[in-house]
Amino acid sequence: MTHVIKVVIPRPVWQAYDYLLPDSLSSVDVGARVRVPFGRSVAVAVVVEVATRSEHTGQLKSVETVLDRQCMFTPDLLRLAYWLASYYHCPIGTVIETMLPTEVLRARPLIVEPDFEWMAVAQEQEVEFKRAKRQQEVWELLTKHSAMPDAAIRKWGAVRSVLNTMENKGLIRRVPILPKYKFKERGIKPTQEQETAITNIVAELDNFGVHVLDGVTGSGKTEVYIRVIKEVLEQGKQVLVLVPEIALTPQTANHFRDRFGSVAVLHSMRTNLQRFEVWCRVASGEQRLVLGTRSAIFTPFKDLGLIVVDEEHDASYKQADSLRYSARDAAIVRAHDLNIPVILGSATLSLETVENINRKKYRRYHLSARPGVAKLPKFQLLDIRGQILQGGMCHSLIEIMRHHLDRNGQVLVLINRRGFAPSLICHDCGRRVTCQDCDVRLTLHEYPRRELRCHYCDRRYEIPDSCPDCQSTRLVPIGTATQRVVETLSEAFPDVPVRRIDRDAVNTNRKLEQTIAAMQHPSRCILVGTQMLAKGHHLPNVTLVAVLRADAGFFSADFRAAERTAQLIVQVAGRAGRAEREGEVWIQTYDPEHPHLESLAKSGYAGFVKTELISRKSAHWPPYSHLALLRAEGINSDEVSAFLEQLLTQVQFTSTETLGPISASIPRLSNRWRCQAALVDSNRKRLHESLAKIARVPMQRSKIRWSIDVDPIDMS
Repeated sequence: MTHVIKVVIPRPVWQAYDYLLPDSLSSVDVGARVRVPFGRSVAVAVVVEVATRSEHTGQLKSVETVLDRQCMFTPDLLRLAYWLASYYHCPIGTVIETMLPTEVLRARPLIVEPDFEWMAVAQEQEVEFKRAKRQQEVWELLTKHSAMPDAAIRKWGAVRSVLNTMENKGLIRRVPILPKYKFKERGIKPTQEQETAITNIVAELDNFGVHVLDGVTGSGKTEVYIRVIKEVLEQGKQVLVLVPEIALTPQTANHFRDRFGSVAVLHSMRTNLQRFEVWCRVASGEQRLVLGTRSAIFTPFKDLGLIVVDEEHDASYKQADSLRYSARDAAIVRAHDLNIPVILGSATLSLETVENINRKKYRRYHLSARPGVAKLPKFQLLDIRGQILQGGMCHSLIEIMRHHLDRNGQVLVLINRRGFAPSLICHDCGRRVTCQDCDVRLTLHEYPRRELRCHYCDRRYEIPDSCPDCQSTRLVPIGTATQRVVETLSEAFPDVPVRRIDRDAVNTNRKLEQTIAAMQHPSRCILVGTQMLAKGHHLPNVTLVAVLRADAGFFSADFRAAERTAQLIVQVAGRAGRAEREGEVWIQTYDPEHPHLESLAKSGYAGFVKTELISRKSAHWPPYSHLALLRAEGINSDEVSAFLEQLLTQVQFTSTETLGPISASIPRLSNRWRCQAALVDSNRKRLHESLAKIARVPMQRSKIRWSIDVDPIDMS
């Protein structure tokens, strides 16, 4: 009997397509890949349904090849795909394309040989190699070491032909190396708060639930993760741990490897083939502990038993283009579908998570103290009104640094702006040098090459000799960024090493690891950097954290900016006082009476949350409402604005409030004009009904690109 299958093409298509599965081809499961004719091309598609008839009235094309005999795209991933398409109003084809590794889309067979090692086979009589000198060397090596991984023996110098020949003779054999998970104790007993969290989460391993670890920096959230993971692995199930940044992955992977012996790693810096191999090993059940960044949430598991989302507040979990999904929210949806627990952890919980705790949807476990003798740092505000700044720092702050350095402490300086100076200005007419392609000021960089850079389109410019308006040669750098702070501190403390961490100085994981490793030595030094400093690094010798330009985030037009700023300050402050020595945090500010700064200084992040939630509620912003942005861009600003106007006027909204359209905070990027409109509703279902109407509006888009961003993180 001829079957009809429905497939999704991994392209920007909104629907599944019907194809015939001829008798000449074997049957196919839902979730398998097939190769089908599509237009004038041939495409790899995913089967989403098998039927006996089609509602299509025309003649159906036939499937060319069945690539997989069994389900490749697991049923829970298929359900997740349709949820993502519905919730984010994105074409199902784009969703599937986002979820699948590149090699899967290229039709690579889902067969990955396990890693293996070579062993010498015992012989009844002495082996004679005669003139086979290389075989004799391999034989002696393996009889000495009993077994060696293939990669190690190949690196030693054995070529594949020699190994294969010896294998055919029965002299050696290959043995698969399967991951072994053996838990290693650290010898430190969990605190009472940690023990409570571990016990309660382990008791709920067979049920869905969102467990929130609200732990101050350095309170041992990772230890709670590890002990819960141990219980899941002992049940023979699999675990997924999500981290927000690639920079966090190496140190976290090493930590898990040290405790469990094996961990599979997934992130975008690995090659397509490496990601594909991990993907297949996890799908087969061979790998049971997976650590990855955002896209790892789409990994197929044979028997997933737990999902952990570390630093759940981090904006890196939100995809900024194409399928604009939140990996944290997708993790909760997937865990609910599989009826397994999910753990969200952070020292600075997102306000959405806080509100879900308040509504009793999530269960909270508070870790209020650091294990051992380590104490939380003290927050103090430094009023810089009327003071002369040197490299962005007042004299008082530099003296505080000197005090800590004289006591052999280490100092960490946070300024969330890279380069030397944020702007180059004409001293006579006031003109600021701007990018030709973007509506932004150019940043002056002194190292490694003196030039002006656009931090949005990455275009670079020579520094002009004179002002293009008044021809004055008095061009002055205004403001402070990381390079200027380093220069100032190097002059103030010539005998103290000053290191810098930002995307310019540290552009590989190896450089980041080397810089952090250098800070592990108990000798005085200064570390200057951007938000990269806040990403979970353990710096036991830091006794002072200085925060520059803290005011900027509290006066942004983006309603989420204050939350991000507070999270950044608290996270980077957590690098201080993590060992025996006490730490302190000094925040430079022009507005010490600002309610957010006062709350942070007096009550920490919890105080800020109370203040900010009151502000959000009065303004009717999330988490007390639901929000989506319509974004559009094109080469003509009037056409872009008119496009959004037309889009909104063609839809009859009920109670959903529309704001805009207005220009984006940066109207032009890479010579494309940007405009946006917001949809706000207290009822989530009603908002999505409005968004569904917009997605279905037929529009002549021509040169205008537009998108729907549900639950946006960045309002710019």
